[in-house]
Amino acid sequence: MSGPFLRFEDGKISLGGKDLAVQSANLSIAPTLEPERVYGDYDASIAGAKTEFINFAPTQNLKGQLDISFYISAETFAQDGSPNSIDRMFEIKNGMSEQPINQNVVGRYRFDNMYLTSFSFSLSPLQVIQASATYDIYGSINRTIDRRFHKDTVDFAHAMKSFGRMEASGTDIDVATQRQFEISSLKYNIIVGRKIYNTIRAAEHTSTNTNANGVVPARVSVENIEAEMNIESNEMIPLLNAYGDRQALTSPESIADSEVEAFLYDLQGNKIARFPVVGKIQSQSSSISEGDYAKSSITIKQIIK
Repeated sequence: MSGPFLRFEDGKISLGGKDLAVQSANLSIAPTLEPERVYGDYDASIAGAKTEFINFAPTQNLKGQLDISFYISAETFAQDGSPNSIDRMFEIKNGMSEQPINQNVVGRYRFDNMYLTSFSFSLSPLQVIQASATYDIYGSINRTIDRRFHKDTVDFAHAMKSFGRMEASGTDIDVATQRQFEISSLKYNIIVGRKIYNTIRAAEHTSTNTNANGVVPARVSVENIEAEMNIESNEMIPLLNAYGDRQALTSPESIADSEVEAFLYDLQGNKIARFPVVGKIQSQSSSISEGDYAKSSITIKQIIK
């Protein structure tokens, strides 16, 4: 029987029917209400009409948000029971499904109608790779029984095996800088802009007053997708031009995009996922301080949609 207080160890988190090894999670949901006011009779004391409060009225769908920090594992990207090496996170990139993520459980609560809006992870030497994600939720939540996360074998992505690779405008970095180029850390981030659509007939249906799950959008579309990769390295890119490319001697029209790839493996050497960003260099900088090596920061952004 469930106790009155839920411990972290008893709060299993499952998204899309897949269990995640989560470090932290924050689930919130609330209506958006505005007070309805009308003007009443004339009041001599205020030399004007009284303002009378009628009720609170919803101005949009019941909406929530889930923020999670978790460890990437092979099961996170599994498809039909086997690990998937394509660059996606619950349909985040290839195809970018507009269908909601259902069968979600966070602690004592289960819910449907969830959509991914951002996903990121960091890759640093000798560290377990930790990721974070944010989701929009429409509709309400239901209480469920406490469930524990059980895992017999550890196959989390680990930076001991994983690595990154970079090309500047289609050119190998070592050739571009004429010296050995090393990536000391890497951060990937992808953001999805969404837009909701409602229909009058669904919103005005009498079931909205009796259904505890509330009104959900008729459609949640994908308006834009942007991916960004930031790397820390020992070099900057030389000959950077105003187009965000490594110029060399050719014209801007014939310069290829720059590319950074992150390859995620577990400690057993199994490939879990690959995350590339192909686009333009947005910024770069270099700093040096006493007692430390010189460090460069390079950011590349890709407009996917």
